[in-house]
Amino acid sequence: MRTSIKPSLAGYVALAYTLVIAYASAQPFSGWRMPPPEVLAFLTAPWPRYMTATDISLNVAAYLPLGAMLFFALRPPLSAASAFVLASLLGALLSLLLESMQMFLPARIASNVDVMTNTAGAALGAMSALLLTAWDNPLAQLRARRVRPGPLGDCGLIVILLWIVIQFHPSSVTFGSGNLRDVFGIAPQFLHSSQAYLLGEAGIVALTAIAIGLVISLILQSRRDFWRVMAGILLLTAAAKSIAAVTITRTANPLQWLTPGVAAGLAVGATGVWLLMRAAPTMRAIAAIACVVGVITIINVMPDNPYQTVPAFLSSLPPTHLANFSSIVRVLSQCWPFGALALLFALLRAAPTRLAR
Repeated sequence: MRTSIKPSLAGYVALAYTLVIAYASAQPFSGWRMPPPEVLAFLTAPWPRYMTATDISLNVAAYLPLGAMLFFALRPPLSAASAFVLASLLGALLSLLLESMQMFLPARIASNVDVMTNTAGAALGAMSALLLTAWDNPLAQLRARRVRPGPLGDCGLIVILLWIVIQFHPSSVTFGSGNLRDVFGIAPQFLHSSQAYLLGEAGIVALTAIAIGLVISLILQSRRDFWRVMAGILLLTAAAKSIAAVTITRTANPLQWLTPGVAAGLAVGATGVWLLMRAAPTMRAIAAIACVVGVITIINVMPDNPYQTVPAFLSSLPPTHLANFSSIVRVLSQCWPFGALALLFALLRAAPTRLAR
């Protein structure tokens, strides 16, 4: 069971995240040209004057999840130390390839600092995963005691981590993910009104909260720690949303996202989680799948709020580090529900006696 699940989860999740990074790094997808003969000359360039602490932080943050995913995908058959080294090297190689590719795009600037910071991000992500799963340290002991063992537990941690990461996407609907209307040209199924939007937003928040709660309950080994972990994840989610409001959308109020619809949805979601926690693990997995499908459906049929727009500076960003990071989290936000569904179906296929009780 262990070896049959791993390639379809940890390995595929790492591959999907790699494609997301490549997509963001190849924008704007036009103006390709032949570079100078010294394609790798940027590796020996001096430290750029335009590099800021924010740029470095975004570069590190973008590759942190990749390093963790690669580590989980490589364990086993590799040892913990070998998986850490190889995950870090793969992150460095990916960054080097993508920076070299940007030499073919006149709108992009290849940078040796990007390679170094991206590599550092991948190494930190792999180190974090190593500390969670390997050797005799407090984090590994905590993970062994609280989280289900094996690839399903690892992938569950990745899904929760990515849920917090996608809060940096300035979605028009709070906690909304899986919005594919622009990709497939899906038209809204009803006109915007304050009542309809309030119900739609509350529904998305409630269903998402229930799905997150049930995923947490299924990857924990015991229900005793559930409410503390759930509260911690919600606090991290709120913190990420507030930080994004101030640093990315640049709003004066960090709690601008906490609308009446969000508050109502959180209340309904908490009640739903409390009721469903009494159900058997299989029923919780089925309920979580239904909630995720409901979120995808609602966000793709409800109209955008015409009174809530993305700031102009975000829609006209040049291909900078902030634009790259925004592209990554946007694609992750579109794909996250489908990754959660893959995890939930894998949990559903697991033997009932191995599902979290």
